[in-house]
Amino acid sequence: MPMTKLYSDLAHLYDALYQTFIDYDAEFQLYHSCFEPGKVKSVLEIGCGSGHLANRFLNAGYEYVGIDISPQMLGLARQRCPTARFEQADMRTLQLGQTFDAVLVTARSLSYILSNTDIINTFRQLGQHLSPAGTLHFDFIDAASFLPGMNPEAVVEHRAIHAGQTYLRQSSYQANLTTGFGWDWHSAFFVERANQPLEPIADDDATLRAFLPAEIRLLLQLAGLTVQAEKQQPTYAFDTWVFSAKNA
Repeated sequence: MPMTKLYSDLAHLYDALYQTFIDYDAEFQLYHSCFEPGKVKSVLEIGCGSGHLANRFLNAGYEYVGIDISPQMLGLARQRCPTARFEQADMRTLQLGQTFDAVLVTARSLSYILSNTDIINTFRQLGQHLSPAGTLHFDFIDAASFLPGMNPEAVVEHRAIHAGQTYLRQSSYQANLTTGFGWDWHSAFFVERANQPLEPIADDDATLRAFLPAEIRLLLQLAGLTVQAEKQQPTYAFDTWVFSAKNA
């Protein structure tokens, strides 16, 4: 699972962009609504990034642990939430030695796991971190809506204004079906100022994967989990699904 520049060298840019792209209050409410009232006290978030959801879970009174593979992202998270516990780890091989009432994989982080074997291993590892009544909740990009409409000639633009600065991301997508319903994503980042040429910041490349709900159901089953709930959820850029599961 290679690290893209957006989560390492450009972590500060991710933090500026995504707090504009994503409504973190709505994201928190989405996952909070998945919990059975009164039954979730401890939360493990996989792919915690720069700590925006961490702050909200802590403020709501949950016992919280955040996991990310990127030390740069964790550095930002610790600045944002100095009282929270954060650990650097890979979700495919996670071993914390404790269990949680809810385990979350947020921000469509499963997109970066390209092989079925690694997906199954991830689900198994996360299942080992669930308390007896614990639940796993995660989102993923809907392959059926995303891939058929993909145009490799198109440039998709997203703008974000943060701290008085306007940032522009130009993205292009090319289908890559080598290991699943995947695509190669090239991004170019710029500072945008009125009546001035775009100021380049950096380029980034990543290969990601979308899923069909039927795939996810089977992969969970092969990992020893069973689906409890599923629903479609629109986001700023992709149609997604949110699944809840528990150990079988």
